[in-house]
Amino acid sequence: MTRKFLLVDDDIDDANIFCEAINQIRCIECITTENGMELFDLLSKHNFVNSDVIFLDINMPKIDGWECLKQLKNNPDYNSIPVIIYSTSSAKKDIETAYNLGAQLFLSKPEDFRELTKILEVVATSSQDSLLRNLKGYKCVKII
Repeated sequence: MTRKFLLVDDDIDDANIFCEAINQIRCIECITTENGMELFDLLSKHNFVNSDVIFLDINMPKIDGWECLKQLKNNPDYNSIPVIIYSTSSAKKDIETAYNLGAQLFLSKPEDFRELTKILEVVATSSQDSLLRNLKGYKCVKII
């Protein structure tokens, strides 16, 4: 079964790099959208399950990442889908907010393509319970 990684990010270059990294991994489909309104439209049209993952940028037009995360976690149809904040931020306040709102992980966008690919591979092969443990040691993975 092909899993879906859905990236919500208004930066087209970041989205292209993300999907290029995903394409290095077998059995993962990369889906991108530019804002939170499109996210909820996609979720209503496609069958996303708890083995799929949503990656959210924080700063986006229309609905920002925080509001998307709140809506996802408050919706019984989507609250079991893991959400990873994927942002250029590494501010402690943002990291704490992400975990307090129910994010599975906070990932600062890595500058190195190989590191991004390795991290996404770990995400693709880890259970929700072992994800943090399996990603310890990566600089761009932020844990409170």
